[in-house]
This record gives sequence, structure tokens and C-alpha cells, in this order.
Amino acid sequence: MKQTTHNPNLEQWQLIYDDRAALLENPEAQQRTLIELANTLHANGVIDDSELAELLEQADAAYAWGVEEQLSAELNHPDVN
Repeated sequence: MKQTTHNPNLEQWQLIYDDRAALLENPEAQQRTLIELANTLHANGVIDDSELAELLEQADAAYAWGVEEQLSAELNHPDVN
């Protein structure tokens, strides 16, 4: 069965997760999007409870990575004012 854009799927979640540029730009927004999509997938029966827990954990890890990269960039290239 082919899924449409109206029915979220794991591939869409993975595409968002893999978008490192967006994650570096706004880790909070990406994390929120990943969490909302994971919850939608769970509510629609696409994933089970354990898969939901895994996706939520990955969303948190992605957020942590994005924030860490932002901090590293700031420390390595501080603004000269």
C-alpha cells in the first residue's frame, strides 16, 4: 500500500531526522517536529510503543547533537565585536 503525504510514514520521519542543516539552524524546531511526527505515527498505528520510544530517544539525541554543534561553532568562531 502506497502512503500519501497526508499519511505520515517512517521515511518522512527519517528525512527530517537526516536534515542536518535544519537541525543546526534550529534544533528545538526539528526536535518538536520529530516528536510530533513520531506521536502521529504511533496514534495512526504505524509504529508500536517500543518504536515510539526509540524515535523519541533519537529525536532527543538529534536535538542534543544540534545544540552541541552550535556551541562548538560558537566556541571555535566567536564573534569579534
